Amino acid sequence: MFERFLVGPSLEFGGVALEDLVAEFGTPLYLLDAAVVRARARALRSAGGEAHIAYASKANSTLALLQIIEQGGLDVDAASIGEIEAALRAGFGGHQITLHGNAKTDVELHAAVQLGIRRIVIDDFVEIGRLALLAEAADKRVSVLVRVAPGVDPKTHLAIRTGQDDTKFGFNIGNGSALQAIEAVRAQKSLHLRGLHFHVGSQLMNSQAHVAAIRRCGELARDADGIEELVVGGGLGIRYTPDDNPQSVSAFVDSIFHAVKRAFKNDQPKIGFEPGRWLVGEAGTTIYRVAVRKSVGRKTYVAVDGGMADNPRPQLYGAVYSAFNASKPGEDHDATFKIAGRHCETDTLIEKAKLPPSTDVGDLIAIPSTGAYNACMASNYNRYPRPATVIVEGGEAFLAVQRESIDQVFVNERLR
Repeated sequence: MFERFLVGPSLEFGGVALEDLVAEFGTPLYLLDAAVVRARARALRSAGGEAHIAYASKANSTLALLQIIEQGGLDVDAASIGEIEAALRAGFGGHQITLHGNAKTDVELHAAVQLGIRRIVIDDFVEIGRLALLAEAADKRVSVLVRVAPGVDPKTHLAIRTGQDDTKFGFNIGNGSALQAIEAVRAQKSLHLRGLHFHVGSQLMNSQAHVAAIRRCGELARDADGIEELVVGGGLGIRYTPDDNPQSVSAFVDSIFHAVKRAFKNDQPKIGFEPGRWLVGEAGTTIYRVAVRKSVGRKTYVAVDGGMADNPRPQLYGAVYSAFNASKPGEDHDATFKIAGRHCETDTLIEKAKLPPSTDVGDLIAIPSTGAYNACMASNYNRYPRPATVIVEGGEAFLAVQRESIDQVFVNERLR
């Protein structure tokens, strides 16, 4: 997890001295290692063979990062008009974009039709008719996938479970809604049903839930002939702590291929993957500076110059991270600290972080595996400006997102 940092005369990230990065760009600071993203894209393409692979841009839609993804030969999926626009600005063509969403607006559907989006993932019955009318008005036949809820509980955090029966996403297989949706789509001349889509959940350590979902989709396909594609979403987890041990991407992909062969027999669909967190999560590290050290009973707190505004995941999901003292990397990290943020909440970033006993005000604290869902979920809570994002590659640093100024925080507000 900490191998992103090289310890020599000074601590380095991606071949650039960390002290230089902080001196130039300040803290809190999102760092992204482009080499890690490129390597993961290659590994996934190699494992996936002929499978279609689209990056789930909800994980991090920073334009320069999307550009790296596109250069890596992957397509992209978007869940909003904003993510579509981000993909276009980063260099993706409409034919490389898949549109998701459980409550798409007419603006989003219209844009998808006009752009010739690769696939639109249908999520409810009303959407079928709305999209069909828009496609007819444009004299186009739109390729769609039907999103299904396979009735699989992935045993992850409640907020990131999506494949169970009780979910806002897609059409339930168990109660017959999925088959009805397939028939409804096929009844529309302006819609071309390509196949099925599911997503069971996030931060999964293995493919067990996916395999179970594929089995259910195979049963559905036997009642609905002509399923050309099966998109299995993303969900493969990453290492947030040394105890996390996710399945390798090659083993994950192989198990998906084998499950599809078993479930679909002789009528094999083309497989699609939509990784997000797995591609970019471990490429990212956030750097903070300690602002306060305080003893409270038997606990020692260190409060850093960031918190839930730049990483809301511990508050939302109880997400657990690791940390190390980037100012004292050579010292033993054997003392327990509670790392807190600076916001007017009990915004604990890490409940029990192992840091050197000498950790004190001014030290730099690195939190690895923050490349996914941190920058894209950041807010201006307590009116704090959002951090900068710096992409490091080949010993050079690129300012991908400039730190917000106080003026920018207020740019859209007006007094009466």
